[in-house]
Amino acid sequence: MVEAVARFRAEHGYPPSIRDLQKAAGFSSTSVVASRLQACERAGLIVREARVSRAITLTAAGRALAGLALEGEPAAADDGRPEHAV
Repeated sequence: MVEAVARFRAEHGYPPSIRDLQKAAGFSSTSVVASRLQACERAGLIVREARVSRAITLTAAGRALAGLALEGEPAAADDGRPEHAV
């Protein structure tokens, strides 16, 4: 699912909708896509904004899984949080 999100965004320049992902992955229903997206969100691979269409963002871990290090975005190892010395 993470790869489908990354591929759609690279091809179209904006995040996919649930229906876009359904078509891309060949699933029979949008509920399957929604449950897969929830699992990806729980795993920390994506972030979604509730009740907003096309609000799927890959996290650093999601980009790393998809094999991305996109120009102008933080590197895959960067999770966006400041570093703290231990």
